[in-house]
Amino acid sequence: MWEYVPGGDDWTVSAGSPEHKDVHAHRNAASAPDRNVTPAEHRVQVAAARLRVTLDERLGRITPPQTTALAGERD
Repeated sequence: MWEYVPGGDDWTVSAGSPEHKDVHAHRNAASAPDRNVTPAEHRVQVAAARLRVTLDERLGRITPPQTTALAGERD
């Protein structure tokens, strides 16, 4: 389950097992609008977002909305 960590920019997921108790998703280049991204970097980000959506679907996890939006873009 994804939950917002107050006072931070990270989301926390609890996987239910002790070895994966808290996983923090860090901001990536796709979430930094002030940085110019080359077309090649954008293609990599879109491909990574698509993989993340697929993995989250298979594992029954919720995908962050910005990742879902990026995955829907043309590369």
